[in-house]
Amino acid sequence: VIRWPPAVICYICGCEYGTKSISIHEPQCLKKWHQENDMLRKHLRRPEPKKPEVSPIQ
Repeated sequence: VIRWPPAVICYICGCEYGTKSISIHEPQCLKKWHQENDMLRKHLRRPEPKKPEVSPIQ
């Protein structure tokens, strides 16, 4: 049985990243999102995606 390392899904683009690389990916992904969103016409622009709050498991 192959065990994959734990993965986290980016809340901006929906891609899977490792737990170590997600902290590097998110700021870059958000910057790219802003660049693409700013090129849209005003009526097509979307609000910035908000990082979901994660509550600890009790």
